[in-house]
Amino acid sequence: MIPAKQINYRQWHELFKEIPDERVKNTRYYHHLPDAEWSQYLFPPSTHAVYGNRLLRKMKFDNSPAALRLWGFVLSESERIYRARQAGMKVVAVVGDLGAITPLVYSFPDTVAFYPDCLWWTPFLMESRVLFNEAGQLGMGEDCCFVRAALGAFSKRAYFPKPNLIIGTVGATCDDMAAVMSGTEFIGNDVYYLELPARDTIPGNQQRQLSFLADRYREVATRLEAVTGHSFSEDRLHETVGKVNLIRSLISEVKDLAATTGPNPMGGMEMMNVEFAALSYYGDLEECTAVLGAFRDEMKARVEQQNGYPDQPLRIVWVTPPADPILQNYAEDLGARIVGSEYVINQSTPALKTEGDVFENLAEGQLAGSLMGSSRFRVDLVVDQVRRAKADGVIISGIFASTHCPYETRPIIDAVRKEGVPVLAFDVVAPGKKQLQSQINNRMEAFIESLRMRRSRRAG
Repeated sequence: MIPAKQINYRQWHELFKEIPDERVKNTRYYHHLPDAEWSQYLFPPSTHAVYGNRLLRKMKFDNSPAALRLWGFVLSESERIYRARQAGMKVVAVVGDLGAITPLVYSFPDTVAFYPDCLWWTPFLMESRVLFNEAGQLGMGEDCCFVRAALGAFSKRAYFPKPNLIIGTVGATCDDMAAVMSGTEFIGNDVYYLELPARDTIPGNQQRQLSFLADRYREVATRLEAVTGHSFSEDRLHETVGKVNLIRSLISEVKDLAATTGPNPMGGMEMMNVEFAALSYYGDLEECTAVLGAFRDEMKARVEQQNGYPDQPLRIVWVTPPADPILQNYAEDLGARIVGSEYVINQSTPALKTEGDVFENLAEGQLAGSLMGSSRFRVDLVVDQVRRAKADGVIISGIFASTHCPYETRPIIDAVRKEGVPVLAFDVVAPGKKQLQSQINNRMEAFIESLRMRRSRRAG
């Protein structure tokens, strides 16, 4: 096994020459379609940088073929969704629920899902404010969360194909995405709304909630029947749930491997890509399973052989996914490793039940959502991560103007500090704000240095 290390995109460009042509040819998505060159996705980051993802030129990547395959699969999602539509498949945009409803969508034949929410990373990857500016023209300016990029993408009509169906979740979910849905309707798109109830912890009320949400999912199934031309099949949903549970178990295993003792076996950005696979499986459920399986095998071998990155001893739990992903690279450069996370997608984490009413099982998974109830629920999720990972510190990368960050950050800070663990909290800044970005870098440097000194004092 080659020594694990993080390399830049130029180094990956050179290392890519060692990958056999046959492997490149056979690494493809949508295996149910005729073999075609357009379905290949194993390329170095430099290829994706040429196509506009300029931030890749500044990032560091794991040097394993399994990680390269993961990056290629993630960065080709938009292209894949276009190919699906061209091949006659139905494309469903799901907005706001973050991973709970996609098992139902994928249970329908020749149907894929994607999350416009995740386009909030695009302005950072492209180092461009085009989507933010477009959203601003439609009334969502800098006083709104970065998810406003999704509205800009709906308006531009160049980042994903026109969906056959848009499912917008409202109620106990992100208010910023609710504003995006409203704007999406305003510019001429039809949105089918799904109402999510707030999580009720009063004894005896849980079944009422499950029944309410299960009925909403039955209505979604009826709508999907009309869009896809296929009848809902409980057997197909059971089969899909089995595949989804396999993906969730792979993600759980990978997270456990990342938190083991010994050298850091994998980078934080690769780990974040793995976690977000649980939302829409990046548009190909079967290939996503294969990608994560290979990634898990790589990490397992590294942990067994104590093969990891040197000089990253400080154990960090990261709270809220950083809209600017290079922040995790910076933390690692300073000597930290990410051993736990709470990325507001807890609803896509637990295995779904396979016995009982299929719609109630989906509803129960949704009701485990990070943002569906009081802040206390999410605070407890973070504290659990801190304890299990034996974290040295916690970093919270909030979003200015996000509706939930101001209410959750303070309680999380207080709870983590009661555990005796230091916390750094800041708001990620939009692309181009160099002075504010330098302030964040300085704060991260000081925080991680303080963790290093704290650990030295305890050891001494």
